[in-house]
Amino acid sequence: MLFSIAEIPTPQEQLKFLKHIQQILQSGTFTSTYKFALLISITRLAIEQGQDTGAVLHLDYQDIAEKFIDLYWKQSLPFQFNQYEPFTIHQSTGKQAKIISEIQKAQQQFETLAALRKDVLYWNRLKRAVATTVKQMPVVYLQNLNGQTIEFLYSLEDSKQSLKLLPKVMYCLRQFSEIIEELCQKRWIDFVRLNKQNLVVLDGLPDLDEFMFAPSRNQLGKVADFLIDVQQCQCFYCGKSLKNSKYAVDHFIPWSLYPADTGHNFVLADEKCNSQKSNYLASEQFLQQWQERNYLHDQSIVREISQLGFLTDLQRSHRVADWAYKQAIENEYLVWLDGKDKHILGV
Repeated sequence: MLFSIAEIPTPQEQLKFLKHIQQILQSGTFTSTYKFALLISITRLAIEQGQDTGAVLHLDYQDIAEKFIDLYWKQSLPFQFNQYEPFTIHQSTGKQAKIISEIQKAQQQFETLAALRKDVLYWNRLKRAVATTVKQMPVVYLQNLNGQTIEFLYSLEDSKQSLKLLPKVMYCLRQFSEIIEELCQKRWIDFVRLNKQNLVVLDGLPDLDEFMFAPSRNQLGKVADFLIDVQQCQCFYCGKSLKNSKYAVDHFIPWSLYPADTGHNFVLADEKCNSQKSNYLASEQFLQQWQERNYLHDQSIVREISQLGFLTDLQRSHRVADWAYKQAIENEYLVWLDGKDKHILGV
């Protein structure tokens, strides 16, 4: 990632940026879901790799490709609903989206994303293939509105080797990530639901968002088995014994704030603490405790949790946390202390 210095956008420029996002999502032409995936991907990378300045940010196409694979992996699997046969969601109005086909080929050989990542040659080959499709399609057409290209995110001329976000874009993506994620996910679900090739199965389906975007729960039992030893069978938050108690794997940085599974973000909480913390950020005391836990157990977290298919990058997880708590201070979010107590961070 490379930065160049620029002032942060004015409030008027930020509103104009949001208006452009809204126009693209409401009035743009969509023949596949790639544009939604690209917007989500560059937003998440701006959080993970960027900073709160008006600087230019260069994003590697293979990093974008990795985000695409993360987003589409679950959606490439057969979807089972009621009496219907397992069905693969169509992500394009024409023939199945190429990236889905590439991922499905990988799924025939690898049961999990973790197993795929361990095969470095195949993993890199898949990322290159996805990156090529990303450059040829959504990157070229994302900023097209009513036949006119409005270059407010990046310049196509300057984005041949890496995607060069224009000055002030990185800042706006980080500031408005929750809005962008929510808008993109809603429009993505609508596109899939109304696609004629999906209508037979999906018409009226109430829980499509659960299948497409909810965190994967199928490996969290094994994550819990690992964390129970790391945390010496104690709740991360209240410290009470989890022996003979109900407990759950909690996203320390809430999924609602940053919807991505990363190994260092998981903690084990008893049922009461997990319920009370809900979608809140935990207080600064817990933030420090979480960071210390991650430094102390980094090697074992990488070794054990990466085997289950989750990304395990300590620095990336901590950069996301830095962003989240800065957002909380600037926007006066309520954070969870313990029990039923909450307070506004920074006040």
